[in-house]
Amino acid sequence: MNPLSSGLIGFHFSCFSSRHTQAQSPARAAMMNALEEWYDYEQAVIKALAGILTLFFAGILLHEAGISNPLSDFIYEFYLDPIMGESTGDSGYNMVNTMTYGLVLAMFAVALSGWLRHLGVDSSDSTLLALLPFVFWAAFGEVVEDAQMFSEPLSALFVSPGVHFQTAAWVVVAGAIGYSVVNGEYEEEERFKRVQVLSTLLIVGQFAIFGLSILESDRVVLNEIDLWPFLLLSVAGMTAPIWLAQSAEKFDHVQRSVYFTGIGGSLVLFGAMVSFMLWRPEESLNLWPLAVVIGVPAVLVYAMVQHGQEAADELAAHGIIAGVLPPRMTEEQYLDSSSKEKDLIESLRSKAVMAYPVAFLPVAGQILDGLATWIGIDYFGYHEKHVVSAAVIDLFDTAATFTVLKLAIGGIILWFYTLANFEDRQQHLRLLIGLALMVVGMAPGLRDVLRLMLGV
Repeated sequence: MNPLSSGLIGFHFSCFSSRHTQAQSPARAAMMNALEEWYDYEQAVIKALAGILTLFFAGILLHEAGISNPLSDFIYEFYLDPIMGESTGDSGYNMVNTMTYGLVLAMFAVALSGWLRHLGVDSSDSTLLALLPFVFWAAFGEVVEDAQMFSEPLSALFVSPGVHFQTAAWVVVAGAIGYSVVNGEYEEEERFKRVQVLSTLLIVGQFAIFGLSILESDRVVLNEIDLWPFLLLSVAGMTAPIWLAQSAEKFDHVQRSVYFTGIGGSLVLFGAMVSFMLWRPEESLNLWPLAVVIGVPAVLVYAMVQHGQEAADELAAHGIIAGVLPPRMTEEQYLDSSSKEKDLIESLRSKAVMAYPVAFLPVAGQILDGLATWIGIDYFGYHEKHVVSAAVIDLFDTAATFTVLKLAIGGIILWFYTLANFEDRQQHLRLLIGLALMVVGMAPGLRDVLRLMLGV
């Protein structure tokens, strides 16, 4: 390597160190960068998503207008009818919608990564931690719907995949509030208070919307379910931005608003679950699956973090995140380079990755889902409604095969983050890939084990 190239690599890494330090500052303002260029693949994906949405809503409008056509028939047969059927207890997955959901999720992650980069939203793993409560929010909401504690029309909004769109909507609103505060002309202390107040209002809104639906549900009215636990936990949720303030000190204001709203809303929904659980006969409850399904991934996460934290800290001391390249460096340049910084990264990255939330949370989510499915089907007689998963389970007539598959997927995720190199401008894509992999495992796994616990 010639001296000029060596100097260039050193410059890249020094720029990375400076930028990394700035990105970790909680006070960093999220500012839109209008000059930020889009990748060609981001533009293509956004256009494709726009086309898909146009066709989808065109099919619905034609159906509502009473105009018979193949597009509307296709949309209702494979997408809308299965979802509407789920709210009455029927399964709602087929090969067509399963493949579509997976494809759209991947496209959405790519498109959203570009938008977040333009908006200047923090791309560190802290954003993933701030979003984690909403995974529990979605699972709690689905279980409350499974317990038939929502009345129409709200119950339909807690049926998968619709619940994930609703979750995304709450996340966007919470994030937009934080973003508006960051970009407003306020003192830092006033910004924090505004985030607390506005997050509280969002949680109060959830309590009002969900509470009214729960009060009017046949399950609650006919069985006279005591809602005091729901009220008490909702009060805890509505005050979450106050008593969680210290735990959010390392977040920026966008992350804080999402974090506060996610935990507060989760407590509201969890309160409804507790009310149902206390009404439910004791013999209908099953607590041991919760200990296994949550305990095993928790132990795994602890072991991964313990194994990788020292290496991650050593890289962080140099302003380096394993798998994230310095500004203006491409993967090809990195692979062709030789420097002390690269040698340090390559010697530590396999360990350091284990301590990154973007890696250990998706791995834990996959294992959680595999354990919940195995226990639910083999020990409690539940059935698998996802067509691909059902085929794996039927292969050997046991859900243990699905658990083994999930273990393998977890290993592949860890292997991917160990080897992958993301350009500096692709950090949001790195984050959203981890988020998607976490959600598709952890959310259904949590729902399944909570259903087992409540016996619904």
